[in-house]
Amino acid sequence: MSRPMLALITACFGITVILSGLYRYFMEPGGSAGLWFGLVMGGLALVGAILQLTKVPAVGDVLAVLAAIFVGGWFCFENFGKSKHEIRMYLMIIASIVELVLVGVYWCRRKKPVEDGS
Repeated sequence: MSRPMLALITACFGITVILSGLYRYFMEPGGSAGLWFGLVMGGLALVGAILQLTKVPAVGDVLAVLAAIFVGGWFCFENFGKSKHEIRMYLMIIASIVELVLVGVYWCRRKKPVEDGS
């Protein structure tokens, strides 16, 4: 997987989080907290996607991982801690896991610089 592909996947994750927040805002009463959560966490992932394409890609990866951990953790807490189950919550948990796995796979497979033995 190339760095631009990882940035595209991270951007799609960020947009998905923002859309989930918008859905919560428009479809449920009192959904403004969900909107703000979606905007902040989705924005964090989008900033991470932009930084993944610059000279500091590790910072972008850290931001993407932080966003995925917060989103996945929050939706796990909300979904499995209460009786209200929504497909949106399951999809966000799956999207967070996919984002974490793909960033991890990229970091495990990246080419390490060859050190000169002299």
